[in-house]
Amino acid sequence: MTALFKSQRTRMVETFKAAGKDFLANTMPYHSTRTLFFNVVNVNTGAARPYAYAVARAGQLLEFFGYGVGEDWINLNGFVVGQIATEAETNLGKAKSTNGAQDFVIEGVGFHCRGMTMLLPQTTAQIPTGGVLFAAADYLDAGQSIDPDVLASFSGIAPIVDPGGIVAPPQMQSPFNLEQAMFQGLMGYMSLEFEWDRRRTEKITVTDLLTQAGGSSYLRSNGEPSSKNRYNIDEGYLWRRDGETDSEFIAKVRLQRPIVIPIDIPTTPENGAQYVTPALIGLEVTMRLFGLTLAMQSSN
Repeated sequence: MTALFKSQRTRMVETFKAAGKDFLANTMPYHSTRTLFFNVVNVNTGAARPYAYAVARAGQLLEFFGYGVGEDWINLNGFVVGQIATEAETNLGKAKSTNGAQDFVIEGVGFHCRGMTMLLPQTTAQIPTGGVLFAAADYLDAGQSIDPDVLASFSGIAPIVDPGGIVAPPQMQSPFNLEQAMFQGLMGYMSLEFEWDRRRTEKITVTDLLTQAGGSSYLRSNGEPSSKNRYNIDEGYLWRRDGETDSEFIAKVRLQRPIVIPIDIPTTPENGAQYVTPALIGLEVTMRLFGLTLAMQSSN
């Protein structure tokens, strides 16, 4: 009797068996990272408790798996920065393609905020750094030089981890929040869809159903922080090897509504303890696809 329903895993395993050759299978996930941005507006440093508003604009689109290792992967809202992707950003060798003539059955999705960046505003002495004009002079004591990695973090290029809220607003990642508050605020307003070959799309879910899949601690995770705790797609979707139908794949996350988050403004201890207000805050978001990879054995 013919089964009325077969999962994509069952179908692909049967296809490889029918070829009559040995094949390889593994469950190594694919991952990709994109950045979602908040503009910082309506700054009020004259209040008893200085504050501003971080606004994530509606319509922002994050296209995951659209680049490979060695390619540019980031754009800072008009400040184009030549950031070359490493294995930390993605494990794809080629944009939109599986690695090494593999077929991949997508059976689960994980989604987490891996870190944050901020762009400090221009003020007086402008220093060009990778296309961004950044004023370091206002954040240093007179005559002091700035470390290139610190400069990169102030320019929105390198992630900044500031748990005490010394320079970054404490709402970004302070441990007193006990969670990635800005990221959690977005989760219910972002939609996920899969696209193949620039012609077929599949609406998946709103991202508040996508757990962190081991990417966060108990205090910060959406559910149990285990790699097994992910959004499951039991029937599966196919991401085929190059040359086959459904071989060009991207996952699209779109912010459907604007999000406004009030933030405190910290003072920097350098140069007279003046207030530091980022012009732009970025959330580096990583998506992982879990499932089964199938490929013929290498002949080498």
